[in-house]
Amino acid sequence: MLSKKTLKSLLSFSENQHPGPSFVVIYLFTWLAWHNQIVSAYIGAQGDFWQKVNVALASITDNQYVVVFFISCLVLALRLTYNYLRFKSAELLNSSDQGFANARDDQHFEQNKDIAQLMSTLTSVKEQLAKSKEREKQAIVDKNVTIKKMLNLQHELDEARADIQLLSAEEKLVS
Repeated sequence: MLSKKTLKSLLSFSENQHPGPSFVVIYLFTWLAWHNQIVSAYIGAQGDFWQKVNVALASITDNQYVVVFFISCLVLALRLTYNYLRFKSAELLNSSDQGFANARDDQHFEQNKDIAQLMSTLTSVKEQLAKSKEREKQAIVDKNVTIKKMLNLQHELDEARADIQLLSAEEKLVS
C-alpha cells in the first residue's frame, strides 16, 4: 500500500487537474489518432478544400469503428478507475486523520485552559486598574484639599503681614 505522504501528494496533484473529457471527445481524439493518415493526406493533397477532403477520406482504406470504440472505452475506463482510486485515497486519508483530529481535541482543551487563564489575568488587571483609578481620584481630592489649606494659610499670612504693617505704621505715627 502507498504511504500516507504519497497518497496526500497524489491527491493534491489530482485535485488540481481539470475535469476529464467526455466519451465523445475521447472517441474523436482516438479516431483521429488511429486514422492519422487522414491528416497527412489532407496536408499533402493538391486543390481546393473539397478536393483535399475527398483525398483525405479516400486515404482511409478501412474505417475501423469497432477498434476505435474499444480503445475509447479503455481510455474512459482508465479515467474512471483513476477517479475512483483518487476518491478512495481521499476517503482513506480522511479516516486516518480521525486520530489526528482526536489529538487536536486535547489541544483544544489546553487552549481553553489558556484562554481561561488569560481571562482571569485580564480580570485581575481590570480590578487593579479600577483600584489605581480610585487611588488617583483620592490623590487628586487630597491635592485639592491641601492646595485649599495652603491658599487659606497664605491668605491668613497675607492678612497678618498687612496687620503688622498697619501696626508698625501706626507706631511710627505715634512715635
